[in-house]
Amino acid sequence: MTQEMVYDPKTKQMVKDELYSYLYGPVQEHYQKRLETIIKKNSQRHGNQQKRLLFKTEVYELKDPGPVERPINPIHPELKPVMQEYVDDLTKLTKQELPYVLGFINQTLNASNSIKDYFKVFPESVHAPIQKLVDQCACKTEHLKPESVDKIKARNRIPIDLMKQRMVMNLLL
Repeated sequence: MTQEMVYDPKTKQMVKDELYSYLYGPVQEHYQKRLETIIKKNSQRHGNQQKRLLFKTEVYELKDPGPVERPINPIHPELKPVMQEYVDDLTKLTKQELPYVLGFINQTLNASNSIKDYFKVFPESVHAPIQKLVDQCACKTEHLKPESVDKIKARNRIPIDLMKQRMVMNLLL
């Protein structure tokens, strides 16, 4: 029986999902709490209990908003700067950081079918979710040569640094 993930997209997807959850689960929770605070303050200022708000042309809502109440509360003028900061932070995360990090994860997963190779390439700060998968499967061989590992790391210095920074930022949430 081979211990390699030969053409196993399911296991690679599990690695990707685990890394994504590990890196971005805490920040998603933090953003959800920020949005919840803004929506509740907005509803208080409008004198109702709506679980949504309208900012510019977008509707933002809580996780379980219930039926839509019309009209949806527009953002209260006092909360516009706070909401704009929230949107700017969310945009920065989704447009600048995520594409780099997910591209690096995909590139690494495409470069090898070996979990051991992933330990070599990914920063140590994200080894825990990979180890969790290793403990659950027999994907324990390695195939990337040290030169290949070094090349992948060198080409992806920015996403590697972003992953490390995300782990530090998650500690501060």
